This record gives sequence, structure tokens and C-alpha cells, in this order.
Amino acid sequence: MYFGADNLIRLLVADDDPEYRDRIRRAFEGHPRIRVTALAQSGRDAIGMARDGAPDAALIDLGLVDMSGLDVAEQVARVSPGTVVFIATDNPSMDLYRRAMALGVRQVFTKNMTAADIAGMIEQEVDAIREEMRRQAEKLPLVAPGSGPLGRFGGQGALTQVQSVRREVIAVASPKGGVGKTTTAVNMACAAAAQASLKVKVAIVDLNEFGCVTIQMNMGTPEKALTGDMGYRNILNWQYISNNPSPEEVQEFMFRHVSGVWVVPAVPLPEKIAEVNQALITKVISILRNNFDLVVIDLPPSITLDVSWAATEAADHILIVVTPDVQVIPGMNQLNTTLRALGVASKCYRIVNRYNIPGGLKISELDRYVPYPSLGVFPDEPGIMEAIKRGEPFVLSHPQAEFSLAVKRALNQVFPVFLESLQGTSKRKGGFLGLFKKRFA
Repeated sequence: MYFGADNLIRLLVADDDPEYRDRIRRAFEGHPRIRVTALAQSGRDAIGMARDGAPDAALIDLGLVDMSGLDVAEQVARVSPGTVVFIATDNPSMDLYRRAMALGVRQVFTKNMTAADIAGMIEQEVDAIREEMRRQAEKLPLVAPGSGPLGRFGGQGALTQVQSVRREVIAVASPKGGVGKTTTAVNMACAAAAQASLKVKVAIVDLNEFGCVTIQMNMGTPEKALTGDMGYRNILNWQYISNNPSPEEVQEFMFRHVSGVWVVPAVPLPEKIAEVNQALITKVISILRNNFDLVVIDLPPSITLDVSWAATEAADHILIVVTPDVQVIPGMNQLNTTLRALGVASKCYRIVNRYNIPGGLKISELDRYVPYPSLGVFPDEPGIMEAIKRGEPFVLSHPQAEFSLAVKRALNQVFPVFLESLQGTSKRKGGFLGLFKKRFA
């Protein structure tokens, strides 16, 4: 991601309504900073203009004639990662806002907003991105000039530095079921994928025999989600992929969540977990490591399965999720013995979920039974269970809740991609979210 020092903001407007395009163009004539430098009437045109022109910002209509504005936003983020994307619509909703934010869209505008309001939010968001990169500049390695608002064309005086992302494979384990292992894995994957400005590519592998990942991501149970023409998209069929597949071939065997996370679903039936052997796990992880920046593996509750042994040996880090409940002690004794026998205890870290439950074990007691470096504690929030029931990762619907911030802080210690402050909540002023709260609260 690049940073440009000049003060001008070049805006791409994509809308199939010529009157709206013309209204926006005329509204910004004479604006001291914003220039409408590209007008597109289709999603395909917008993607091409973003790729070739690297605008600082793009205002994209949700209902373009050839494709959804959300799909266009996703493609623009890929071909011009420095472009700050906004969505315009006549029919705002909180669901739309959440989906847009998950794709890295900075704001959703209603089309009846004034040009002055739109201009103010465009300036605010572009300036915020530039300021983020100024703060990070001294920490990041120098690279050649790139494109987009963060250093386009390598102009004189431009800071040309890039956030590097190292590739990691993280296995998430637990001493028993029901402690929030899958919830942790899903929310970590979605949180990382939401860093669209860094183009973080994330995959999650569901090794739980009951297929809990696809349930929590509203993709259905493996048995129901993987029938018909899509029935081959489960981990068992990865044995048929070549050892050096193309990215397109890899994606043919995965599902893509709205957050941007690519999912390798579990076995279609629990009894088939025995067919997932060490050779298959090694192959899957090797292929994903070559195609994604972060690979999150949701392990079964039992560490005694071959699938768990193979995954822990291949992973860079093992996150052990526990609750401060005495019932985790027997399972931890077995887990600790197995991890030491496998020689992977040095890769283990601890996460304490629902730490604020009444009567729970103290940290000093957890240090004895779960003797690994701590990545943090996650609070128990009432909305988490409701989000799980809806199949909506909590970190996407409530990105500034304490649980979500705790998830990001924990992940950042082994996979540092979050540039924003994780110390507390932040409030955005204006834009669609502010209007939505006023109108529908």
C-alpha cells in the first residue's frame, strides 16, 4: 500500500444514470481539492479505469447495470489497492452497510446527500488513510513507487513505503468443545480479511468433523451446503488437486465468504473425518500457504485424531482457546501431554475466552493448567451468541466491540496487519452510518 504526499483527490464516479454522473461532476467543479477525473457507466468500465488511472477515491453506484457495486468495490480494491471506495444507493440498510464494510468500503452514501456532505466525507476518509500511512512510514520497508492515492506514479517527494505481510498458518485448538474455538477461528479470519486496503488473502480450513465453520459463516452445514454441483468443494476432494495448482484451480475447491475469506469446508459427514489423513492435511496446508497470506485451521475438539496431529505439526502457531472453567482441566492435561509428545509445545499460545464469567478460574490458576504465553482474554458479550445463530461473524457486525478489539489484538501478535488503534472504540461522524442511526434508531 502506497502513500502520496500531494493534496489533490482524484475521484472516479461509476453510475449507469448519466444525470447522476453529470450532477456529481458539476457539483465538484471548482472544488479546492476534489477533481472528478473519470466517469464510468458500467462496473467493467469502472474496474478498468481504476486499474489504469489509480484514482484516489471511487464513488460507485450499488445497482450498476452489469454487476453489483459491491462486486465492483472488491475488484477495484484488487486492481488499485490505494483507491478509497465509497458506495452510493437509493435504498440504504444496515445489512448493506455491514457487507460493504466487510469488503473495505469506507462509507455508504445515500444519493440524496448533498455534494458538500459527500465531499466532506471523501476528504475525511482519504486524509485518514494518508495519515495512517504517515504514522506507519518509519516502520515499513521502502519499495518502488506505485499507484493509487498513497504514492501514485512516484511523484517527487512522495513517500513510497509499503506494509509487508508475512505468511502464517495458525491452528486453533481447544481441550474440549464449547469453549469458543470455532468462534475464535472464524472471527480472526474475518478480521484479517477485512483489511482490504492491505489486500490480505485469508483462508480458513474446517477440520471439525461437524462442520462448525460453515455454520457460523452462514454457509450451511457441510452436508447441505456441499450437495449438487458444488458437492466436490470439501476437504476430502483436495486429494484430486495437483500438487502445484493455479490460483483459479485452488478457488474451484473453495467457497468465498462475503468478508473475503476463502473457506475449505469440512467433511460432509462426521464419520468421514477418519479419511482425512496426514498426507492430505500436509498437501492442503502446503497449497494454501503458497496462495494465501493467512491460513486459519479450525481443529476438532479432540487432539487425539490424526488430523489434529498433522495440522499442529504443519502450523506456524497453535492457539489454544480455553474458558476459565474447571471442566477444561482434564482435557488440558491430555492436550499438554500430546503437544509435548509431538514436539510442538513451543509453538503454542493461550487465549482465554469468556474470562468475565462469574466464578471462573484466575489467571494464576490458568497459568498452571495452560502454561503457554497469553495472547489475551476475550470478554463474554451477549450479542456473540445471537451473531452465531444468524451466521454473522461478530467482528464484522460489531467491529469496535470489546470482543472484536480483543480478537484483533490477539491476532496482531502473531499476524500483524491491523494499523488502526485497538485500544478502544472509535466513532465516525457523518456518512451513511450516522444517517442510518438517526433515521432508523
